[in-house]
Amino acid sequence: MAMPKVASEKAILPPEKVQEIKEEIDRHAVDMITATSKLQMEAQEVRVNKPNWKSYLQGQMISNDDYNFITAYESVKKMEEKNFLLDKSRLQCAKTFISLMSNISKDQTVRYVLTLIDDMLLEDRSRCEIFWAYARKQKQSVWEPFILMLGRNDGFVLNQVSRIIAKLACWSQELMDGPDLMYYLNWLKDQLRII
Repeated sequence: MAMPKVASEKAILPPEKVQEIKEEIDRHAVDMITATSKLQMEAQEVRVNKPNWKSYLQGQMISNDDYNFITAYESVKKMEEKNFLLDKSRLQCAKTFISLMSNISKDQTVRYVLTLIDDMLLEDRSRCEIFWAYARKQKQSVWEPFILMLGRNDGFVLNQVSRIIAKLACWSQELMDGPDLMYYLNWLKDQLRII
């Protein structure tokens, strides 16, 4: 009667199987790097093509407050200046970003706003609290404006908004739960099926 294998015994694979596994890993690694690089290059292009906020203001598509904040935010170059602006205008920051991404339909502008949000959160994880504070003040879900963006057809927009949701979920003191969590997880699962 053969003895059952114990966990400490090493499984020996034939060399051709090992090579096949290595090639499969390498193939997927290249795909992942290519996908990430493509998105990073696209984000860089988006950053360079700033919207003409003056025309949005003149067309009454954005408020004076949103115009003043977004142009001030774009004009700061030093991190200390940006931190000062965000500390001084925390609620206006969240209001402006949410208003711009929710009320402007042009994909190029939405891409730009989402990239600014993603960059802002990458610079300092504690900035997630800006959106939480605004949501509490408005008595609304922090997730709702971002989850609504998951219905758009632009792949770059979907990537950016998914990154933002993940950052808010992982870097905040408050957890994503309930229907918002279920919706987001189901959306992620559906995206994996598409791939």
